[in-house]
Amino acid sequence: DPGKTTPDQPVPEIPGYRPEVPSVTPTDPGKDTPVKYVPIENAKYTLTERFVDEEGNEISPSVVKGTDYEEGSEYDVTGDAKVIDGYYLKETSNTTGKFGKGDMTATFTYAKLGKIIPVDPEGNPIPDAPTPQYPNDPTDPGKTTPDQPVPEIPGYRPEVPSVTPTDPGKDTPVKYVPIENAKYTLTERFVDEDGNEISPSVIKGTDYEEGSEYDVTGDAKVIDGYYLKETSNTTGKFGKGDMTATFTYAKLGKIIPVDPEGNPIPDAPTPQYPNDPTDPGKTTPDQPVPEIPGYRPEVPSVTPTDPGEDTPVKYIPVTPEKHVQTAKIVYVDTKTGTTIESDSVTGNVGDKIDYSTTSRITELTKKGYILIEDGFTNAGTPVYNDNGEEQVFVVKLGHGTEPVGPNNPHEPGTPINPDDPNGPKWPAKDDYTKQYTSTVHFVDSNGNKLRDDDIQTSTWTRTLIVDKVTGEVLNPSEPWKSDIDDYATVKVPVIEGYYADRATVPGETAQQRDLETTVTYNKIGKIVPVDPNGNPIPNVPTPQYRNDPNDPTKVIVTDTPDIPGMIPETRSVTPGKPGVDTPVVYHKVETPEQKPEQPAQPEVTPVVNGPVQTPAPKAETPATELPQTGDKQGNALAAVGASIVAGMLGLIGFTKKKKDEKDF
Repeated sequence: DPGKTTPDQPVPEIPGYRPEVPSVTPTDPGKDTPVKYVPIENAKYTLTERFVDEEGNEISPSVVKGTDYEEGSEYDVTGDAKVIDGYYLKETSNTTGKFGKGDMTATFTYAKLGKIIPVDPEGNPIPDAPTPQYPNDPTDPGKTTPDQPVPEIPGYRPEVPSVTPTDPGKDTPVKYVPIENAKYTLTERFVDEDGNEISPSVIKGTDYEEGSEYDVTGDAKVIDGYYLKETSNTTGKFGKGDMTATFTYAKLGKIIPVDPEGNPIPDAPTPQYPNDPTDPGKTTPDQPVPEIPGYRPEVPSVTPTDPGEDTPVKYIPVTPEKHVQTAKIVYVDTKTGTTIESDSVTGNVGDKIDYSTTSRITELTKKGYILIEDGFTNAGTPVYNDNGEEQVFVVKLGHGTEPVGPNNPHEPGTPINPDDPNGPKWPAKDDYTKQYTSTVHFVDSNGNKLRDDDIQTSTWTRTLIVDKVTGEVLNPSEPWKSDIDDYATVKVPVIEGYYADRATVPGETAQQRDLETTVTYNKIGKIVPVDPNGNPIPNVPTPQYRNDPNDPTKVIVTDTPDIPGMIPETRSVTPGKPGVDTPVVYHKVETPEQKPEQPAQPEVTPVVNGPVQTPAPKAETPATELPQTGDKQGNALAAVGASIVAGMLGLIGFTKKKKDEKDF
C-alpha cells in the first residue's frame, strides 16, 4: 500500500540506553514517532532471536534468549533454528558473537518451500492441477523430506510415483501422461483476491465425461469476513481434463472512526461489516457504529453501499467528567490460555497509568517464561479512560524450551531454572542416554562356564526438548540413535580338551535390548587302545585328540600312545569327528627263541574315526620243523610266531620311517 508504512518497526539500539518499547506501529506515516530511552549503568543487554522471511517479515514470534548479558559476553545460538511450516532455513546472521554496548538480535532467515508442479508431456503446467508444497523435515529446519508422493490428477498418469527434491526452495516438475476415456473431476475453490484458499475446496463430482455440461453458480457460500466479488468457470462444458469453478471473495469493509478533520482516531475500534447470512455477496444494513470514550459519533449507524469499501464515521471529542478508573494488567500463558498473575492500579481519568511490567516479566522469565507481547508497554503511554469499565492490558508470555541430551547434559533432578529452585527439574538421564549389551557365553554341554563372557556395549542417545515452565518433555517420541551400527564379530577361542559348536559369532545389528549368544563346547574324543578282538585294553593311556590351534571346531592329527610290550597298527590318528573316540588295535610283541626268516612286511592302513581297519592276512607259511623236538605242529606255531614278530618289527620300522618322513 503506497499510502501506508509497515507495523511493528524495531527501534534502534543505542549503547548505554534502553528503549521503553522494542518496536513501534506508526498511526500516521508522515509523522515522527518519539521513543523514550532510559540511561543504564553497568548495563544488562538482551539477546533476541528473530525468525523472518526473505523480505524481513516476521513469520514466527521472536524469542528473548536472555536479558542479563554483559558487555563482552559471548553467545552462540546457531542451533536454535526451528522448523516453521511451509518454510526452510536459508541463512542465519548474527547467531554467534560477542556483546558490545547494546542489545543483540540473531536473525534466522527462511524461504518458502518449493512445490511439485504437474506438467503435460510437452512440459506445460496442467491447468488447475494441485501443486502441493514440500513438507518440512521435522528434524532439520533447512531441509524437506524425501520420497514425496505426487498428486493424483484424474485423466492423467504420473511418470514417477514420488519425488525427492534436491533443493528445498525449487519447484519440481513431474510429467503426467493423459489417459484415454478419462473420467474428470469438477472442483469448487473458494479464494481471496490473491488466489489464496480461504475455505476448503469442494469436489462436486468425479465422473464427468468429455462434453458433460455443468448450475454451480449457486454454490457460493457465506464466508465470515468476506463477500463474494466474482466467479469464474462456474458454468460450462467439460473438455479433456478436470474443471475448477472458482469463487473469488474480497474482505468486507470496516467502519473507520475519524476526527472532525477526517483523520483516523488512534486506537479506535474499526469493526468489519457483518456478512449477510442469506447472500454471500452482501453485508447487512443499519450497522451500529462503535463507542469511543471521549467522543460522540455524528450518526448512530451506517448502511454500506459497497461491501468492500470502508465507511468513515466522524466523531466529535467531548470533555469527560473527572473520575477514578481502574486498569488491570494481566499476564497470560499463551500455551495454556490461563492467567499467570495480574495487577490492578487506579487513577483519575485522563491521567497516565503509572505502572511498569519490567519486574513482573523478569520474575516470570526466571521461571522459564519468554515474553511474546507486552500489551501494556506497546500501548505507548496508556491513560485511564472514562467509559466506566475496567481497562485490561494483556502481557502475553510463552514457554521457554531447552534441549537436554548427550551434547546438552544437565544434572537430573536439579532445577531447570536456577533462580527457581522449587520449579520443574531436569529429567532422568536414562530418558536420553541408555546402554545395551551383546554378550557371548562360553559353556560346556552341561551349561558350566568355561571362560569369561565376551561383552560389547552400545550407547543409545537422543536429544529431548524440555518445557522450562512445566518440565514437560515436548518430544517424548524422539527416535534414539546408537553409537554403533553393528556389534563386532567375536572369534570363538580354542579351549584345550574341548571343541566348539561354531568358529565365530557374527556381530548382530545394535538394538535397544540386551542380546545374548551361547557358544557350547563338548569334550574332544580319545584314542582308545583295543586288543585284536576290539576290547579296550585296561590300564593304558587314552589320550584326547589335539586341538586345532586355528579352529575351535576342529582337531588335528594325534599320535597313538606308547604301551610297553605292545605295538599299534597305526602311529597316528586323523579324527573325522572331533567328539567321537577312535579305537586303535594293539598287538603284543613276542620274542621267539629262533628268529625265522622275516616274511614280507604287512601293509599299514591309517586309522580314522570308525571301525578298526586291519591288514588282510598273508598266505600261510609252511610249517618248519624244529630240529630240537621234531614237532611239526610246534615248528609251525613257532614259525607263525616268528612271522608275526618279524611282521610287527617291520611294521615298526615302516611306521617310524613314515613318521620320520612326515616330520621331516
